Amino acid sequence: MTDKLTRRRFAVGVAAAVFAGPRMLAGAEKGPADQWGDLVGQFIYDGVAPPRKKLKVDKDVDCCGKYDIRDESAMVGKDGGLANVYVYVRDRRIDVCPELEASVKKDVVLDNRDCIFMPHCLKIWVSKQSLQIVNSDPVAQNVAFSPLHGAAANIVLPPPPDKAAKATWKFEYAERKPVPIACNYHPWESAFILPLAHPYVDISRADGTFRIAKLPPGEVELQLWHERVGYLDTPKWKRGRLRVTIVPGKNDLGTIRLAPSLLSKEV
Repeated sequence: MTDKLTRRRFAVGVAAAVFAGPRMLAGAEKGPADQWGDLVGQFIYDGVAPPRKKLKVDKDVDCCGKYDIRDESAMVGKDGGLANVYVYVRDRRIDVCPELEASVKKDVVLDNRDCIFMPHCLKIWVSKQSLQIVNSDPVAQNVAFSPLHGAAANIVLPPPPDKAAKATWKFEYAERKPVPIACNYHPWESAFILPLAHPYVDISRADGTFRIAKLPPGEVELQLWHERVGYLDTPKWKRGRLRVTIVPGKNDLGTIRLAPSLLSKEV
């Protein structure tokens, strides 16, 4: 009887392992720090930088009207670097480097400052981080967003020094793409935040560069996303998806040149 029970338990264990496939659990040990890989690259807007349209500021004009508030949906640097491209691992389950987990900041800060959201694009690790929302302006602000999964937010922040000028929000679930953030008081304000089940995401900087640190060796599926088009479809990477085999050390995708037509359709 004992032998039969043992064999049955073994069979169930094997079946469970096969069903789970090659997925890995976050937080598992993977080996020395030098056995993890960094993914780097640079996005270049391959054309004349589009003009940043001045936005209509028609609320709280005494405060907000003094700022030169312009469209942030296509931020191209002087050398062609394209900012605010999200690059992230689509896999929900993936080994996380213990050093990376230990160093993660507790809070991600979204500031209402100069009548815009700062920063314009954010990322957050759902299980480890909270969103801290701050109002640094002398007028009331509103922060509203509706994730595909979980509760929607509609937060009113009075101007400082009122204690309610700060708020904390905790995302319940990871998302497949960034969540738009709006201000119902000031329609020109916009931002995006990507809640993920792991820390493997970066947002390209002013010069177009990005770096995702300490990835586990092996194949991962990446996603590219930009607010003008959503999933960043390219001739090489359909719907902005690509598979990359990570090796220890530096993994360089090189310079990724994006034709203006790839960013011409706003969403």
